[in-house]
Amino acid sequence: MSEAKAWAIFSRYIKLRDTNQYGHGRCIDTNKSIFYKRENGRWVSNTDAGHYITREIKTIMFNEMNVHAQLSTANRSMVFQDYRKNLISKIGLENVEILEAKKHEFGNKDYVEIDYGAIFDEYSTKVELLLKNKMF
Repeated sequence: MSEAKAWAIFSRYIKLRDTNQYGHGRCIDTNKSIFYKRENGRWVSNTDAGHYITREIKTIMFNEMNVHAQLSTANRSMVFQDYRKNLISKIGLENVEILEAKKHEFGNKDYVEIDYGAIFDEYSTKVELLLKNKMF
């Protein structure tokens, strides 16, 4: 299993988790409207699964507290407006500080293929469960 496949399913999970049953939500950074849903058999979106702490830090690349639905343009601009402030509102200051500490705690562990397979399997199941509650 590759990192790309594991990331694709994890990213789908984050976008589904952070949008309502109709596929709409708010960007963690800008608080602007986002969407992620199926229309006519294909996925449509203006949303990325955006990291608070860069995905370059492999130890928290797939950490659910570190990744949230973010307007694609905001994520790709790399100029974060209110991500930290909104993240504190969402998961609490203590958890944000834990994430901030983790980027230094374990170095930059490389995942191995078996890790990606486990991630893919776990989040495939979570995606299936979330899709049961969506209206699309």
